[in-house]
Amino acid sequence: MKIGIDAGGTLTKMVIIDKDNHYSFDVRPTSQVDLLIKELNEMDDIKVYLTGGQSVYISENIRHESHLSIEFDATYVGLKKLMDRAGIHLDKFVYLNVGTGTSFHQADQNSQVRVGGTGVGGGTLMGLSYLLTGIESFEDIVEESKKGSRDTLDLKVKHIFKGGPSPLPGDLTASNFAHVEHGHFETATNADKIASVIGLVAETVTSFGVTLANGFGTEDMVFLGSTLNDNQVMRDVIYSYGPMKGIKPYIIEHGEFSGALGSILVFTE
Repeated sequence: MKIGIDAGGTLTKMVIIDKDNHYSFDVRPTSQVDLLIKELNEMDDIKVYLTGGQSVYISENIRHESHLSIEFDATYVGLKKLMDRAGIHLDKFVYLNVGTGTSFHQADQNSQVRVGGTGVGGGTLMGLSYLLTGIESFEDIVEESKKGSRDTLDLKVKHIFKGGPSPLPGDLTASNFAHVEHGHFETATNADKIASVIGLVAETVTSFGVTLANGFGTEDMVFLGSTLNDNQVMRDVIYSYGPMKGIKPYIIEHGEFSGALGSILVFTE
């Protein structure tokens, strides 16, 4: 049995490939890395493949031989496999790994180059949402967001032109949180606040990605990362905002496991 582990700053993602080449996925907080090490040391007949910030620590503390790979290389290899399995075949594309922060990459069929990053990402989403609402867990945050409306707090083009002729689509955001008015501190719901936070994160990272895609000569933009999990508000923003900016967005299912999967494939394919 092969176990690929991407031990990141917040979450540790795992892909298990059995003897029949069946994939299974698991995720847990990186704060529980010592428990994971204990579990691995109790297992027999496994091959361990590691990437991510905690990979060396895990390697030094397990009794099994392990193979370490560079995170960006592993993520690219795993992403390509997941895209192939999903029937997504792109010759040239930009991909955004939306984790705690967001990493930006330009890629083709043979290689990738990391071209930058931003501190805006899932950590921003969780931190701002908690400060504004007191809701702490990611699952509760994304569930609450589904009940919200960004029109309450975000200034949209339609708010400026108010039904008159507009040079831009009415739902395009003119300014995040700029529709806040007197009394909103008491009346804006937690759902509205979180929906606007998610909109800010999604539009910010997508805007960065658009610039990189234009410079790379592609319209195709791929999104992966744990921040997208069950996050329908963020997905909706990406699928609506992206085409307004002239790109074709793709959200890869199980994309957050690209690094863990790739850590195996780098050594086995």
